[in-house]
Amino acid sequence: MYMKKVSLTGLLMALLFIAQAHVLRGRPVLERAIQNFSRDYKGALGADWTPLKEGGYVCRFTLDGVAGKAFYDKRGRWQSTVAGYTESRMPRAVRRLVLTNYYDYKILYVHEITMVGKATVFQVQVRDAHVIKVLRVADDQVEEIRELEATD
Repeated sequence: MYMKKVSLTGLLMALLFIAQAHVLRGRPVLERAIQNFSRDYKGALGADWTPLKEGGYVCRFTLDGVAGKAFYDKRGRWQSTVAGYTESRMPRAVRRLVLTNYYDYKILYVHEITMVGKATVFQVQVRDAHVIKVLRVADDQVEEIRELEATD
């Protein structure tokens, strides 16, 4: 009986500690993140929030037909967004830079990565008949970061 009381008390204390960790200055962290998200992503659809192991949250959503993930820290502040789309949605300058350097390749998919205080980075997957390459495009520079054998 004593062990059950100790276990139950320990469990209740842990739950109380977790609940307090998700509150900042009287407002829940998720509430702050949602407020920031609503301000920054007006018109977003299907917002789905998930807590992160290291604290904070990720929100999966769609905005103007583009799938995105917005990441928020332990205080509910925006940290980064990753958006994924096809060639037709790429910024023209990025598309031109990729196709100038990889003119025999087809653009498969693009991940646009925006982070606090940093320039936007594009991870672009391109393919020819033999290989798929993952490119990093930032600051008008194209860098090949991975190459995989293409299979049909």
